[in-house]
Amino acid sequence: MNKLLTTISLLCFSVVANADPITYICAYPTWSDEDGNHPANDFNLTFIVDSENETAYMLGNLGTSEIIFLPKITGTNFLEMSDTGNIYTTTIDDNLNSVHSRNSVILGQLLASQYYGACTVME
Repeated sequence: MNKLLTTISLLCFSVVANADPITYICAYPTWSDEDGNHPANDFNLTFIVDSENETAYMLGNLGTSEIIFLPKITGTNFLEMSDTGNIYTTTIDDNLNSVHSRNSVILGQLLASQYYGACTVME
């Protein structure tokens, strides 16, 4: 019985250890701010998750950056802090709906916005 449990554990570990990165390709057709909802102009983000190394990267309009990956039982969260200290979060639910939130202070003024969209997964 011990050998069986050990074998099953090793097989499960080897499957997890050899996991391929998961890529989320997200499109956000609308966004909102204090003035209401607006159509977005070609706003897309791509997230690459390397679960083996517990790292994640975001590919956006301004380049690529390593971000914090916070998996949940019922979805996925990403957290990014810009070079100037502004915070950006993205949540993807189990149905691949997504919200990308930006909270920035620019020239002493709060600038907050949320983008609404959906993602597809490439494994």
